[in-house]
Amino acid sequence: MRPSAAVAFVFVGAVLLFGLEPLVGRLLLPHFGGAFHVWTTALMFFQGALFVAYLYAHLLAPRLGRWHLALVALPLLFLPPGVGEAGTESASSIAILTRLALHVAVPFGVLATTAVVTQRWLTDAGREPWGLYAVSNFGSLGALLLYALVIEPHVGLTTQRWAWTAGYALYVALALLAWREKGQASRPLPQGDDAVGPAPSAARIVYWLLLSAAPSAFLMAVTNLVALEVGNVPLVWVLPLAIYLGSFVVAFATPPAGEPSRVPRTVRRLWPHVAAVGAFFFSGGEAGGGWLDVLVHYGVLAFVGLAAHGELHRARPAPRHLTLFYLSLALGGWLGGAFVALVAPAAFDGLLEYPLALAALALTMAVGRRAELTRWVKTAPRLALAVTAALLVVIAVKVGIALSEEDATDTLAVRRSFYGLYRVTERDGRVRDMMSGSTRHGRQRVGDTTPLSYYHPEGPLGDALALVPSPRRLGIVGLGVGAAAGHLAPGDEARFFEIDPAVVELARAHFTYLSAAEGEVSVQVGDARLSLEREEARYDLLFIDAFSGDAIPTHLLTAEAIALYVSRLEYDGLLLLHVSNRYYDLRPALRGTLALLDLPAMHVARTRDLATDQDPSQYVVVARYPERLAPFGSRGWAPMSSLPAASAWTDDHANVLQALDM
Repeated sequence: MRPSAAVAFVFVGAVLLFGLEPLVGRLLLPHFGGAFHVWTTALMFFQGALFVAYLYAHLLAPRLGRWHLALVALPLLFLPPGVGEAGTESASSIAILTRLALHVAVPFGVLATTAVVTQRWLTDAGREPWGLYAVSNFGSLGALLLYALVIEPHVGLTTQRWAWTAGYALYVALALLAWREKGQASRPLPQGDDAVGPAPSAARIVYWLLLSAAPSAFLMAVTNLVALEVGNVPLVWVLPLAIYLGSFVVAFATPPAGEPSRVPRTVRRLWPHVAAVGAFFFSGGEAGGGWLDVLVHYGVLAFVGLAAHGELHRARPAPRHLTLFYLSLALGGWLGGAFVALVAPAAFDGLLEYPLALAALALTMAVGRRAELTRWVKTAPRLALAVTAALLVVIAVKVGIALSEEDATDTLAVRRSFYGLYRVTERDGRVRDMMSGSTRHGRQRVGDTTPLSYYHPEGPLGDALALVPSPRRLGIVGLGVGAAAGHLAPGDEARFFEIDPAVVELARAHFTYLSAAEGEVSVQVGDARLSLEREEARYDLLFIDAFSGDAIPTHLLTAEAIALYVSRLEYDGLLLLHVSNRYYDLRPALRGTLALLDLPAMHVARTRDLATDQDPSQYVVVARYPERLAPFGSRGWAPMSSLPAASAWTDDHANVLQALDM
């Protein structure tokens, strides 16, 4: 078989495979309210499907021969790719896995066989197969970056689905060509230890499993950590996955003469130190806040991935056993993913999978390379040993301080749910906060129901409510601690829409805004957009407060969503959107979306001269006609035309990359 056909087949298969992953994740998000566990659950499913595909390649593909081509054509029955009908009330890992099994398993599973089956064809033709693994990962890496930087920002979901379908038709044609060339070039595999080699021992297989499980778990841990801070969007999924795959590309590329691997010696020697630094920043240290902290965790992932995958390359078997090797890698990757997606949410209140994955890898490498480690300890300069010990002691002390919850702050409750990770704290017995990562979702003084944080009476929310006469009917999307209820007067009604039952539990148990409200309060649990579509109520003010954190449920900001909100307003009603965010400026996209709908709007940013317990905030107010907004001008609000414009967001296309606030 000529290598050109194999390379093209593997490359296109990899591009389609890893183009499908973020596409499916993007299709899933609106069905599950933008929950941060959507992607890690989907990624765990993909890892499991990869294992099944490798099991097929190991056991069945060699026996099926040309009938494998029929399997390649089977996914044409499932195209264009999708995830089922919109809308669900069952937001759980089981619901996600069910949709993926019904709609995505067949095309993904078939594509996942490509690299291993083709390498087996090369082995049967007497050729070196390992280079195709690098080709496969290079195609995967290219697909991820192309999706995040080009496709997602500029191409709608409908076009993406049909373009992917056309790509799959090309893949089927390449499969036929590759098989035909295999038949033309096939010859017996050369005999000898280099080609066949002894069968791997059970200990070696376990080593492969652990070396693949730990970095897989760490990949998902880093993704969860960043998604909680930055938002659950394709860019956040793709970058860590691209780093992870890039480490495979480097580790399995043909090394220079005299070198065991393409992985730099600096990485092989210093990755434990870098991992320890990552543990420090995970436990509460900061590199400057914002994107700098994110980049630190991405850097740690790169070091850890290179070290682990470089060791996998060193421990690889003879070519005859490559399907068993890849099967072990796939099983290990799935086990690591299942630990993070299924076990960790049930077992831990926090994101403890981050340090546990690092510890597991360190222990695995220490046992697997114990002879080398012992030799280094005996021969290394004393200064190097002293510096290493000092660094580890300093980091351990820093981690201990960070975990001690100093500064008179008591943790009252911690909850990890499908939608987020929350912590309720109390400082000096006087002020309570609800935090998600480093983002505050509400604050209250003990014994006082005056709204604080982003919701104080002198802020934008106070402006809007002052211009809506009582008695008022309010709809509020996003509960937080229930601070908006502190603005209610007798005769007012407020209906909160909250997707996460854990937030409702914490707000009722540790804050008194809801129980002490002077008006009538009700809470509807479920996706707000679905709830508003079903009901016929009209509101004097509809307050969309799903953006006070830094995770963006984009399906709540699209043109279709805003049109729904406006349809639920009284004629003189106001739509108020809270868009405070450290990582994105959502206002230009909102300007474009509101212009598409021909709706007048104004905006304000209150960031200066704030009192204690008041936080900087950005708001946008929308009405059916311009005259309704005129009173906001005297309160410092400005027309949306004063902002730069960005492309409108729709259910089919939302350019989150354009909203990044760097």
